[in-house]
Amino acid sequence: MRKGAEQRVRLQERVTSVLQHLGADADIAAEVARHLLRAEASGHASHGILRLPQYQDEIARGIIDPSARPEVTRDEGVALLIDARRGFGHYSTSVATDLLARRALEHGMAMASIRNTTHIGRLGEYTERLNAQGLLSIITVGAAGPGIGSMAPFGTRSGPFLNSNPFAIGVPGKGQDFVFDGSMSNIAEGKVHAARDRRSGLPEGAILDRDGRPTTDPGDFYAGGTLTPLGGSLAGHKGYGLALAAALLGGLAHADGSPADVTGIAATSGAREGSPRIGGVTLLAFDPRRFGSEDGSYQSGVGSVLQALTGAGAVVPGEFEARKRANARETEPEPRAEETLALLESQFAKAVER
Repeated sequence: MRKGAEQRVRLQERVTSVLQHLGADADIAAEVARHLLRAEASGHASHGILRLPQYQDEIARGIIDPSARPEVTRDEGVALLIDARRGFGHYSTSVATDLLARRALEHGMAMASIRNTTHIGRLGEYTERLNAQGLLSIITVGAAGPGIGSMAPFGTRSGPFLNSNPFAIGVPGKGQDFVFDGSMSNIAEGKVHAARDRRSGLPEGAILDRDGRPTTDPGDFYAGGTLTPLGGSLAGHKGYGLALAAALLGGLAHADGSPADVTGIAATSGAREGSPRIGGVTLLAFDPRRFGSEDGSYQSGVGSVLQALTGAGAVVPGEFEARKRANARETEPEPRAEETLALLESQFAKAVER
């Protein structure tokens, strides 16, 4: 085994070990570690190792049950309802993605909604996996309600009502895939978290402080501030509308009238007991062969359009991440991620010594 491959295996083992110390079973820990490290390799450190202290805290507070496994509670063939039981969202969504792919290949399309989940990580990971099986996909995760999340509705200073509520859309193409993955806020909360860790400022218009005033200090966000909807002052109504749509689509996870527990995917400290809320994760997958593309002509057409964009100097959504992974030569995490990982390893080593 080459040195680089050995180092990657060792890094996977280190992150897996930390997650096992946090209470995850070996297979769950390995899947979550794989997801975090793929986020790092894709250029999104904000969804990688730096998240481990957050998960440690949420386990301590009872938000995450590290050993919980998802359960299919309703199965209608092309429609699946899955209870994540507050387990690691990366694992439950991975299980849902694999099941969704099998059903979409069998029936031509399929849909799954996940309730009681926690942070599911980078959404593009799941669309990439579905692309690899020749499936188109749409994935949303969202939450909404008074005092829910970290984003204020467009045109108001009423405080949080929405999470950043990302969408991911995947379309497989011959030679190149399309992968859009973006939050419906001007900046994802993970980027604010990373900026605070780096002690750097944020772009103008990304957040508001607790009094509704624009600020570039990430500390103001964690002192009661809010994210701003994608589009800013000119077109923020569009980001706001899409963010609300993500929450409403996610709400299918509670279509049976069960209480919408969104604690695992959104801040709820500002919500009053009994106030309305909605949210969850919803995934859809489609097989283009069922629309006449048995010979792959659809994928060829998609690939031609994407290659034309690349030829014009444009960057196709998902291309940045694919290039980062293809050109990755570094096998060690970035300094702050390595510092985070080493600190957790030290904590567990001291606990064993005691």
